[in-house]
Amino acid sequence: MKNKITVFLLILSIAFLGCDKYDFNKQRVFSAQGDKIFYVSPSGNDVNTGLSQSTPFKTFEKAVASTLPGDIVYFMDGTYSITRTINIVTSGLADKHITYTALPGSKPKFIVSGNIYDSININASYIRIVGLELQGNNANLTYADALAAYNAKTSDGVYNNSGISIGGPRTASKFPHHVEIKNCLVHDFSGGGIGAIQADYITFEGNTVYNNAWYTIYGASGMSILTPFNSDNTTGYKNIVRGNKCYGNKTTIPWIQVDRLSDGNGIILDVNNRVYGATTGTGYYTGRTLVENNISFNNGGSGIHAFDAQHVDIVNNTTYNNGLVVGYANIFASYATDCKIMNNIMYAKPGGRVNSTNNFGGANVIYSNNIYFLNGGAAPEVMGTNDKIADPLFVTLSSDPAIANFQLQAASPAVNYGTSNFFAAKDYLGVARPKGTAPDCGAFESF
Repeated sequence: MKNKITVFLLILSIAFLGCDKYDFNKQRVFSAQGDKIFYVSPSGNDVNTGLSQSTPFKTFEKAVASTLPGDIVYFMDGTYSITRTINIVTSGLADKHITYTALPGSKPKFIVSGNIYDSININASYIRIVGLELQGNNANLTYADALAAYNAKTSDGVYNNSGISIGGPRTASKFPHHVEIKNCLVHDFSGGGIGAIQADYITFEGNTVYNNAWYTIYGASGMSILTPFNSDNTTGYKNIVRGNKCYGNKTTIPWIQVDRLSDGNGIILDVNNRVYGATTGTGYYTGRTLVENNISFNNGGSGIHAFDAQHVDIVNNTTYNNGLVVGYANIFASYATDCKIMNNIMYAKPGGRVNSTNNFGGANVIYSNNIYFLNGGAAPEVMGTNDKIADPLFVTLSSDPAIANFQLQAASPAVNYGTSNFFAAKDYLGVARPKGTAPDCGAFESF
């Protein structure tokens, strides 16, 4: 009994581990008590048992090979190296997730290099990755070399390396579901940051994802969910993209499929109308996707958009200075059906666009109670009910991530301007909404 209490207290301590970004939901991260707890350290040894901080494993691979449903892996402080893909293929259970996370108080960092496509690939269900930092190899790559690789039609992992990938073109028995990526830093990857393909019940929450997709030939983005599959027939929220910060993601190399620059978005919900690989078809994915309380700025593509997708709700997000490379609008839905775009702030780049009506063949896209700042650009292409053109009056307006503060000044027109019919119950920092007569627009609720 004493051992069980000790384990419970250790798990509970993580729920209250300090985090400066979007930590109100952490108490739900570790709902299942682990059957075993493993430890990993850069100074460890894979011949160890891994069952204590004094006998840790050395590598992520060893931890993955050792885990079973209900297990928790704690990564201790230090810098780790990834030179080949970490493949997670053992699933947890509905009441026993497998969790890979930072030891409380530790900041493990994984530096990735080499000719690999995926740094971490999750092809299993009921998996959590929490509080890890992954750094790609952009600093050691050049635009000239990446363009030369594109012109030579070279497709290797050096220029197409992604951070965390869930699923992919797999057999039906391998489609992952119930995967959570929370409170991670994922940055400087030549390919995408965090993405899911042919997966279901995906949660991206509290992550900071930046400077990704620079050199890929595949039109990647900071965060993406592409062609989710139906693991059941539920029509409620199944995919959650919440409380993330995405910036500096861009493409500089043409997408090889179309021979032009594309994507480099902060967040994209991509093609859920039909199954993976199909060129026609509608109405496939039954679940809803919720995109709320995200901050997306300085991206080459959009801040947030849904493309050829249905059942997507984009609410209480803050976007600023996006479309720097391909000229996309800040937030929009294209070829989309049954989408809500409400309570958002869209601040255009100089001469840029706040939204877009590129909804060819789509239907029932509802804009409401959004704040637009044109910054010398074109008028909104769509104006929904109670949408307003106004300066949102951020606390500190800057394109420098170290300085920018997208919280609202007291006099902001976004304060108390959101619709009370549909809003995020808590904001980016975990503040309950509404504080005033109505919820504020954007990712932050004013005090």
